[in-house]
Amino acid sequence: MYAYAGCFVSRFKDCTFTFGIYISLPLRYLIILCSLMCLSASLFAQGERNPFELTARLPAETAGESTDSVNRMEVSDNPFDLRPAGFAPSTSPAPASAPGRGATADRQNGPLVIQTTDPNKGKGSILAIHVMLLITLSGLWLLFGDLLRQCFRATMNDGIMNQLYTRRSGGELGALWTGYIYFFLASGFFVYLFATNFEIGLSYGIWGSWLTCSLVVAAALGIKNIVLVLFSFLFPVRKEVSRYVFALMIFAILGGVLISPVNLLISYAPVEWRTTFLYCGAGILVGIYCLHLMRGLFIGNRLFFSRPVHFLLYICAVELAPLLLVYYYVSGLLP
Repeated sequence: MYAYAGCFVSRFKDCTFTFGIYISLPLRYLIILCSLMCLSASLFAQGERNPFELTARLPAETAGESTDSVNRMEVSDNPFDLRPAGFAPSTSPAPASAPGRGATADRQNGPLVIQTTDPNKGKGSILAIHVMLLITLSGLWLLFGDLLRQCFRATMNDGIMNQLYTRRSGGELGALWTGYIYFFLASGFFVYLFATNFEIGLSYGIWGSWLTCSLVVAAALGIKNIVLVLFSFLFPVRKEVSRYVFALMIFAILGGVLISPVNLLISYAPVEWRTTFLYCGAGILVGIYCLHLMRGLFIGNRLFFSRPVHFLLYICAVELAPLLLVYYYVSGLLP
């Protein structure tokens, strides 16, 4: 029994060895053949130009040579070559071409700006500004209604103006300054609407442009007040300057109250009426300024006869020159 088992094991080893010989030899030849085929394909590929090369990234001369070589290329034996357009089937895509210099230049000049076509863009911010200004005006009228009515009468009555000037105190002065600041905001919003109507933008957004215009108005009046204070230190006109600055505050409060409904009409009136309301608002502000100048003449009438040179110098340098500069700037921007 053991002898039979040993004979079976020896026969099994011989069969396994013989089977391994017959299997290993064909596999060796097959591996060698596949290696040669891969090597020959790589050699053919190295001899040709790279068909996946992006000619748009090459210089103009190299791109031209690449295009000519592709056009002159014939069908090769390599099955992996990209054939020219003339030999390609109808389903093959067209070869990529380099973009023109104009398109590249346009792409390099600046970023692509996507403009919105939403006609309601910004209307929420405009409405919020109107609501805030109207609520502030309502609060001022409810809290300081009597004082505001006296300010309106003081613009036409010199006696009431003197009463307000002599009995101004902490509480009333704070209310007057609140109305003064409200004029800055309301007139700045009018300037923003005026600039927007004539397509003069600051590129700060609605809120940023409105606050910028308000700061410009405040800076203009602040510079004027600083010049007046300097005049009061240089010349003996401190009393007149103080009354004149107070009158400027009163007329500014009147302008802030009157310009707020005009801003509302400009924003929500029909398109054909907006320009009319814009010029009406500008006329209101100019009329209030002219009334203020007339009141200033009554305040400084004694200086006109005692110091005519200084008086005319102030009128030309402080009152007329800024108006001419604003007119020159606005006339250059308007169509």
